[in-house]
Amino acid sequence: MTKFNHKAAVALLLAGVLLLAGCAGTGGYGKAGKTAQKPWESFEYEPLGEINLPDYQRVELDNGMILYLAEDHELPMIQLSATIQAGAIYEPGDKTGLASITGEVLRSGGTSNHSGDEIDEIIEAMGARVETWVGASSGGAYMSALTEDADRALDILADILMHPQFDPDKIDLSKNQHKATISRRNDEPMSIAFREFTKMIFGPEHPFGRNEEYDTIGSITRDDLVDFHADYFHPDRMWLVVIGDFDAEAMAGKIDAAFKGWEKASKPLPPDPEIPALPRTVNIAAKSDLTQSTVLVGHKGIRNDHEHYAGIQVANTILGGGFSSRLFNEVRSKRGLAYSTGSSGGTGWRFPGTFAAFAGTKSESTEEAITVILDEITRMTTEPVTEKELRVAVDGILNSDVFNYDTKREILDRLVLFEMNGYPPDFLSGYREAVQSMTAEKVLEAAKAVWKPGDLSILAVGNPEDFDGDLSTFGPVNMIDITIPEPRLTLDIPAATPASLEAGQGLIKAAAKAMGGKKLTALKGYGQTLDLALEIQGMALNFGIESTIVYPDRMKMVQKTPFGNMVQCLDGESGWADTPGGVQEITGDDLDAMREQIKGDLISILRDPSALSCQALDQAEYEGVLCDRVHVTGFGEDYKLVYLDAATHLPAMVQGKGNDPVSGSPVVSKTVYSDYTDFGGYKLAGKITILHDDAHFADGTVTAFTANPNVAADFFKNKK
Repeated sequence: MTKFNHKAAVALLLAGVLLLAGCAGTGGYGKAGKTAQKPWESFEYEPLGEINLPDYQRVELDNGMILYLAEDHELPMIQLSATIQAGAIYEPGDKTGLASITGEVLRSGGTSNHSGDEIDEIIEAMGARVETWVGASSGGAYMSALTEDADRALDILADILMHPQFDPDKIDLSKNQHKATISRRNDEPMSIAFREFTKMIFGPEHPFGRNEEYDTIGSITRDDLVDFHADYFHPDRMWLVVIGDFDAEAMAGKIDAAFKGWEKASKPLPPDPEIPALPRTVNIAAKSDLTQSTVLVGHKGIRNDHEHYAGIQVANTILGGGFSSRLFNEVRSKRGLAYSTGSSGGTGWRFPGTFAAFAGTKSESTEEAITVILDEITRMTTEPVTEKELRVAVDGILNSDVFNYDTKREILDRLVLFEMNGYPPDFLSGYREAVQSMTAEKVLEAAKAVWKPGDLSILAVGNPEDFDGDLSTFGPVNMIDITIPEPRLTLDIPAATPASLEAGQGLIKAAAKAMGGKKLTALKGYGQTLDLALEIQGMALNFGIESTIVYPDRMKMVQKTPFGNMVQCLDGESGWADTPGGVQEITGDDLDAMREQIKGDLISILRDPSALSCQALDQAEYEGVLCDRVHVTGFGEDYKLVYLDAATHLPAMVQGKGNDPVSGSPVVSKTVYSDYTDFGGYKLAGKITILHDDAHFADGTVTAFTANPNVAADFFKNKK
């Protein structure tokens, strides 16, 4: 049987902005030494308002849940935002991604009362919103509804948080989406840079430094989600901010009733993972297809309750916080080294942040850009900033902060953040006072105390062949491997022995005999028609696949899809593909993969296994049938684990590597064979079932099989 092409041409675009440099206001100051007033300098502006706490009530329920209730009768709406002490910091390293998937399927997977799809319909009919998520160190939920619908929306949210069903189909969908993200994670240089830099600062074993991998996502089960929810979702680990058209006392009673019976946590939270003290390093993540470099320079930062927090915020604004910053002026404007540059102060609420200065520059100016960034950081720790820089930075921070707290929800959510992480409730006002009273001397003191130029690690993502230096001037260089690991074979294959290889060849030959004997081994090629029914993201699709193979190295596959026909063809030396997007040449690794696809085809293996490694393994049952097993290799990096019915020698299942057609991510593919039928003297499976990572993917029916097809001389040629 020919292998269905799981590498269907589905284009997926990854777009995202990983770091946005804030633009500090100019504060109305002209250029130094200029006396002429600019027109806008004479404008009069109303002073920006202060950040004032709204009237609210803090209520603690008997179950430990803490409520922040703020009445607002301006609109007939109610908003609720929940913060939950559940995060990726608590997931096992070998199941990285569990917390995020739990947060997603908590909402999509439904409850014991309603499926996720039913909840979608109910919420949509009300014009409401109900969402859940789990992040790095906390989880959350959000609800908004008209006042008249709020009670029902609250009941649904409570049902989701207390009684999630974790529908297996929704788990599979979420896992596939995460695998798709993994497959695209090296598309954007900035994404690579910040991912690898975080790993450098926190270490690869810290939750902040770990990557989701195909194996970690593949290992996650429904039981894992159930256990994670049971361990971390409890009322005494949740804060609710409720704002809108309600009576506070009545709302507290409704929330108490909605979450009635939800038990407190029975054990304390695990301690926060420690951040190791890692040495300074110089690193290159090589990506040969890039003509520009992304560089990062930095080290571990501080928590926001550090004595120099306000000073570092001002210092960072001056260093790289916007269009008036030193990095922007020196790296971009004066030297023309970067198309983007900036910095992050390295502060965090629960954990220290990551201090990082960055630039995107030409490959040929990589080392020079790093040198300039290092010089500017060093200058921040050795020289006082100017009064103009200070005024612009202070004004920019105070002005922008007002807009960060212009709703009651934003202010009360921040109070929850303070309480959850041990900050005083007046932290914000104290911070603003510290910024307002900032001096150049205090900024220098903060920069000296927190930023250590001698400890700055360096990372460059780009093509080192084009760099203006090998970066060794900064220290010994470490080359980072950003290759995405493919899923591991879940079986432990013992070392082959002459006896196991001989036995494996014998089993494959027995299968060939059962399926056609000498007719099969003398086969010079074949044609096959397969009708395939599959479901992708809830859509049922039907495909027709016509495959033709002529040994040793010609193949043509025509896929008739609802989106148009697609053709892939290998004519010995060259390959081409014809899709709705046009005709393209197949070259390089893709061309090699087509050649290996012919060698790894089941009929090709049975026809002539002499050039392959066929290792007999212990017998095992598959779907209740005792099977002989043969591990077959010799066609690229792929493998086939062939299960042969021990009684009939007919293939029952073949396992190998595959690809999800939507995400492009690797999967463990299993093809199950049944309904063996005589096709002109060849005993072949009339039906197949394809599993991806043990989840059902497709069913197929073989409608025709032709041995030694008579094809025209130009059958495999590109005629367009």
